[in-house]
Amino acid sequence: MAFIKRKTVKFSVDLQVCQLSDVPLVNATVFGKMRLLDGGSFEEATERVEVKNHSASFNTRFVFCCRIPCDQTSGTLEKCLCRVSIRKEQKGGKSYYKLGFVDINLSEYAASGVEGISRTYLLNGYTSNQRLDNSKVCIKVAMTHQSADPFFRVYVHI
Repeated sequence: MAFIKRKTVKFSVDLQVCQLSDVPLVNATVFGKMRLLDGGSFEEATERVEVKNHSASFNTRFVFCCRIPCDQTSGTLEKCLCRVSIRKEQKGGKSYYKLGFVDINLSEYAASGVEGISRTYLLNGYTSNQRLDNSKVCIKVAMTHQSADPFFRVYVHI
């Protein structure tokens, strides 16, 4: 039985959580937690910030590496998900409540270069009966490839 080695492209990812807007909370402390679901292991959290005028500004940057597999025949990158979870601090920081999350496909940002691409995402609820509040999170991602073979096609999911 012959095993086929999948081709992977290594990237350096610079992910920045910029702002959380349209938050229905008046006075709360919120933070974000990043977790790489595919292509490696990475888990970090942003600083805790106060909600003012229904928005919260983060200036936290995360730099990590990920490996994204690509199709052998077409050279198209496969999905590589990074979850950004927004949480509200409760009881003086001893516990938290999950407001929502966003799954970011890093393959879509593979050709972003040094400048990066900014996008705004609508938060998803964790359960079907959870109230969705139309909060939006703005994310900036810059990716540069680290592999010797820089030829790939960017995965775009419509």
